[in-house]
Amino acid sequence: MEKFYPIFWFLLGMFGTWIIFVYPRRVKRVPKSEPGASDNDEFSEPLIKAESVLVKTTEDSSNAIIMISKAYYLGISAFHSQNVGLLEEIEMEIEEFNQRARKLKANTYRVIQQLQHDSIETGHYYVQIVDYLREMAHSIKYVVRPLQEHLKNNHRPFGEDQSAELTEFNNQVTDFLNFALHIIKVSRFEQIDDLIRKRKDILELMHEQENRQIRRIKRRGTNSRNSVLYFGVMSETKHLLLQTVNLLKATRDFVSYTKS
Repeated sequence: MEKFYPIFWFLLGMFGTWIIFVYPRRVKRVPKSEPGASDNDEFSEPLIKAESVLVKTTEDSSNAIIMISKAYYLGISAFHSQNVGLLEEIEMEIEEFNQRARKLKANTYRVIQQLQHDSIETGHYYVQIVDYLREMAHSIKYVVRPLQEHLKNNHRPFGEDQSAELTEFNNQVTDFLNFALHIIKVSRFEQIDDLIRKRKDILELMHEQENRQIRRIKRRGTNSRNSVLYFGVMSETKHLLLQTVNLLKATRDFVSYTKS
């Protein structure tokens, strides 16, 4: 089976690329006044079962990872190409995602009230997952917004070495998020340990790149504003990776509880 792994990841990568570049062009944006299925956080039953909450939160989590993967990859790429217009479009999508996450958080009390008496423990998992989605929304916002503001204020873009480093970094983060999406879509939660190893590899790469940036600062190869932006992207990405792993762990525990 191991010989087929490279083919599997190639196909998964092609699917992720399709999602990022092709799918958004085929689907019209839904106006805010006409919420789509993913914006409807009302449960149809007067009393909610654990299974219904699990289906809903899994759908929300999958949609969130797809959006974040797209926003992260295109955000870094648009910054490199100095495409302010694309960064503005991405930030609008992120703001819609943040509003969605805030709405989920605000409705937590009502959802818990609707839970059936034999599904009380479900409330614990629901609160956890909503909190992790909220943290992920916050992190992607503060990855992309500073990039956009940096370009809009006509500050100096990253140098060639920094751009090359972040391109490598961007590819690894996108691969991590695509793998997280695969795990949650097909409920292969035993692969979370593999995801954690991917996160460890990315953190080691970040450590190396932060050291390179420190060396650039020491030899005055970059200015303070540039460095603040560089380290800010790294810091928020660390938080994003952590909360993604936490989201999958909480979903895994929720699935185990529901099956038991």
